[in-house]
Amino acid sequence: MKRFVLGCLALIGLAVALGAGAHTTVEKTKPATDAPLDSSPPTIEIQFKHAVQMTSVVVLDAAKSERKLTFTPATSAALITINEPALQPGRNEIRWKGLSKDGHVISGTLIFAVKQSSANP
Repeated sequence: MKRFVLGCLALIGLAVALGAGAHTTVEKTKPATDAPLDSSPPTIEIQFKHAVQMTSVVVLDAAKSERKLTFTPATSAALITINEPALQPGRNEIRWKGLSKDGHVISGTLIFAVKQSSANP
């Protein structure tokens, strides 16, 4: 009986360890988050360690205006592309939410600073 209980505990421990490994993290972004930008990029790419199913992406600009952004693909993927983010001069927060492979909600924020354009008199 003791072996049975120990075996069950070992299986539960393995299941918990495997479940924890199913969460994913951002490996890199293009352009790099926190990098100063001369202008808004045509796309932003988010590379995850494992596939995610993105559910929402919004941008919050320096004026605190929130706007939904489009992204591809709509299915699970490790590389998500945000199309035409139209970042404004100043600080921009890209807030994303998605589902990891194990169905848990994951989220994050990317920060991009777009340089103010210098007007020539």
